[in-house]
Amino acid sequence: MWCENEIEYILEHLQDPERLMDGEFVEWLEKKEHLALFEKIRNQREAFLRLQQEGNIDINVEFRCFESKISSRKSLWRKGGWVAVAACMVLAMVVGIVMKNDESSPLLSEEVTDLTGKKCAELILADGQRIKLENNEIELQEGDGTLIVNDTNLQLVYLHDTTRSFADTAKLRYNILKIPSGADYLVKLSDGTRVHLNCETEFRYPVKFAAGERRVYLDGEAFFEVEKAKGWPFIVETDRMHVRVTGTKFNVKSYRSEEVVHTTLVQGTVKVNTTEDWAEAEELVPLQQYYLDKRSGQAQVKQVDTALFTDWIEGRFVFKDQRLEEVMSTLARWYSVEVFYTTPSVKDWRLSANLGRYEHIDTILKMIQATDKVEIVRKKNTITIGWK
Repeated sequence: MWCENEIEYILEHLQDPERLMDGEFVEWLEKKEHLALFEKIRNQREAFLRLQQEGNIDINVEFRCFESKISSRKSLWRKGGWVAVAACMVLAMVVGIVMKNDESSPLLSEEVTDLTGKKCAELILADGQRIKLENNEIELQEGDGTLIVNDTNLQLVYLHDTTRSFADTAKLRYNILKIPSGADYLVKLSDGTRVHLNCETEFRYPVKFAAGERRVYLDGEAFFEVEKAKGWPFIVETDRMHVRVTGTKFNVKSYRSEEVVHTTLVQGTVKVNTTEDWAEAEELVPLQQYYLDKRSGQAQVKQVDTALFTDWIEGRFVFKDQRLEEVMSTLARWYSVEVFYTTPSVKDWRLSANLGRYEHIDTILKMIQATDKVEIVRKKNTITIGWK
């Protein structure tokens, strides 16, 4: 039997669709029994509202009947702001509306071939050898003698070079990390810098850095925690952006396939430019973002909530008043799905959400659909979205 508090909890969130995206509520729905109850209540509410709109139910008559049936359970309905919604829910049961989830909701439950939540990567050594990194402990040596360890914390570690012996610039040995869809990984470079790599990212870096600079190459998204070293700059190079620091925390998102790239600063200072003309570069302070539109070539620096751009390393999807197309682009990359829209205008619908990054895709789609604004159909790895 469901307790009244659980039903009340769901009703409060149904009354305010924006609260359906709250991280705490989404986490509560991780339990299958909670999600099942939510689906049942939401479906019954929708069915009742349809009957009311068609004129098949007189809400006043039914509500008086309903009141007499639950007079001994008034605690469940004491919050006046949603009493009408609660009445709708129980009235739906009274008039015998029973609908199965798969009959009332267009969202199908066919399995995605590759579920999310993985910690995995492919490591390509300087000699071309390829190694899969996942739940495996690995210890190996590069050609220059550097020890590389993949440990039980699912991170790749290049043992910290305490002597700081530098590599000859002409003889730098590079490794590459490739992160697939639905995965992320952490690497600790030989200088002690930690790099969190997001899905569909390729990261190229020296096994041991040269004396003049620490330069790495990125296609995708990464959060950097750069080890401080005065006079030894750390440079991140992408196809359209160069970032220079000595020690700081920042996020770089620069996928070749996307029209917008940006660098978001959490701590310290960074210089950003489209070239290596550092005299003309923008210097950021914490809570600022360098934003570049590749189509127009226009760049700007703006204040931002850094959590919106960095909480992915904490296992969260955080969106604030973002276009649906932008939200679904992020989800599509993570879950390796294709998204189609029945009408262009639905792409511009804006929403806010704080969602678990390791949820099953259906849990997140149901949260979006529960706003009653859009209708979503998923068939395996294809998602179609239209207005409701």
